[in-house]
Amino acid sequence: MLLLKLIHLCILLFFVIYTKGDWCNKEKVDKLRKLLQCSGWKNLNDINFIQYYGKKYYPHNLLETQTNGNNCEQKTRGLTVFLGCTYIKVLKNLFTSVISNILQNCQENDNLNGIIWTEELINIISILIVPMATLMKGAIEALDNIHNYPLTILNKFFMISPLLEKIENILDELKEQNISRDDLTTYYSILQMVRLCSKNIIIVLQVQIKSYCEFVPCDTNDLWDEWSQEYEAFIDQDEKLLFIKFLTKKIKNYIKTVIKENYFQLGFKFDPITEETFIPTPTEPIDPELEFKETFEYL
Repeated sequence: MLLLKLIHLCILLFFVIYTKGDWCNKEKVDKLRKLLQCSGWKNLNDINFIQYYGKKYYPHNLLETQTNGNNCEQKTRGLTVFLGCTYIKVLKNLFTSVISNILQNCQENDNLNGIIWTEELINIISILIVPMATLMKGAIEALDNIHNYPLTILNKFFMISPLLEKIENILDELKEQNISRDDLTTYYSILQMVRLCSKNIIIVLQVQIKSYCEFVPCDTNDLWDEWSQEYEAFIDQDEKLLFIKFLTKKIKNYIKTVIKENYFQLGFKFDPITEETFIPTPTEPIDPELEFKETFEYL
């Protein structure tokens, strides 16, 4: 009888210890509910489904199922992968299409144009892409932290967090490069560095897509073709603007839209002092438009 009671006690302790993490407390449930009330989540239409550990998750199920303590953990994990795939699509659009073609043009142009293209590329990465990567990484980690066992803490290689960190680190590598128009080899060195980083980023993105993401089929041209055609129409109107300057404006507008729709309208907030992303408490007001204006001025 005593042995039987001990067995029952052990089973009970096992159940408490190993299932406690399957439940979110009220604070976390309320925080996730408040986050999902933000309008931006319903506008994320690029993902057909995501997969994690062999299981498929469909966006409408993740977003429309009522959040409670029992499903909060699973929803948090699924939404984190869903958000990661959304960001993967953005990075794929930029690196496999635009950045790759800019690098090609940097190499193929004559010295003066090659210099101008390279300088613009450095500005695009430093001023636009790196800050965007910082916001993306922060959003993924902030959402993942709702889970009782955040994978971005337990496993630093979770999804695209390491990739986003690598993109952030490109800025440090660029700062170490001293370019001079009197020494063209400095331009060649920086192009080689950016080309290698871009190539590695594209490889990682392809692996991530295969592992996690199934995108909605899309018949539209990639960004480079779309913007090239737009530029041809632009110069036909006798508007004089270098193609790379035109591209810089298009990339800036594209990234501003991404930050607005895929970050602030999803309910994330950015602290420009600590450069950290956080999710407001359920009682905090969320004004995506105001947050976007203030933060993008900082960026």
